[in-house]
Amino acid sequence: MLWLYLALTAYFINSIVFIIDKYLLAGHIPKYHAYSFGVAILSLSSLLLLPLGVSWQGLSYFLTAIFSGTAFFIGLVFLYKSIKQSDVSVAATQVGTMGAIFTYVFSTIILKDQLHSVSSFAFIFLILGILLLGKIEKHIFISAILAGVMFGVSYVLLKLSFNEAGFVNGLFWTRIGFVGSAFCSLISSHVRNEVKTVYQHAPNKSKFLFVFNKFLAGIGFIILYFAINLGNVSLVNAMLGIQFLFTFVLVLILRDKVSGIREKLDRTTLAAKLIGITSILAGFIILFVNNNG
Repeated sequence: MLWLYLALTAYFINSIVFIIDKYLLAGHIPKYHAYSFGVAILSLSSLLLLPLGVSWQGLSYFLTAIFSGTAFFIGLVFLYKSIKQSDVSVAATQVGTMGAIFTYVFSTIILKDQLHSVSSFAFIFLILGILLLGKIEKHIFISAILAGVMFGVSYVLLKLSFNEAGFVNGLFWTRIGFVGSAFCSLISSHVRNEVKTVYQHAPNKSKFLFVFNKFLAGIGFIILYFAINLGNVSLVNAMLGIQFLFTFVLVLILRDKVSGIREKLDRTTLAAKLIGITSILAGFIILFVNNNG
């Protein structure tokens, strides 16, 4: 049951992170490759885990963890591209939908996980709610699919890493893959130029906000990783609908107050979002009752 509360807390934190991401990507840090690189570099803090029991687990484990981190970095690039090009609630929702679906597919194939009948109903309600909360926008659909595939691979391999060598080793070695893939991306002159431009021209205020936001994101992800370690990875990912519900509410509050934050609220869109919210709440209640019984 603890995993449920952890996931809920993590998704609330991540909804705040998404809002700040949109603000920065729409303003002083508009380069999504450079933005992803900065996020990865801050993950060097994972070196602090070394005294906590990190150990070499063999080449096969190392490659699994590295691939998880690499997939996560690629997923971030496509996520931030989607957020930059669309409303934050729409982009985050589309990516989350794809991520939840592909996490379920890969967890079934790789982890041999199967959802119980009641949990399956909750999963369906959560996915339906995610779809209704964010309409499909064709110009970011490909990016959303690619991000979803990468996140699905990353989370399932992360869960596999936790299962084989515990939380600390799984977190450390996947973060090494995340940071390593970011440095490898500098092979591209395009990415190098983006990183250099942002570093030289972004205002100090924006740089500070970025670091603070990624510190907040780090807390959210660690809590989420604890939830993945303790629970079913497919259900944890399906609960992204709760995060998008939080994001939607925050956008409604901030859309006329913060630059770059907007939300379309015509009758059709609003009706779909309200139905989506109802579906998400139904899925969450089923999940809560089933795990509390």
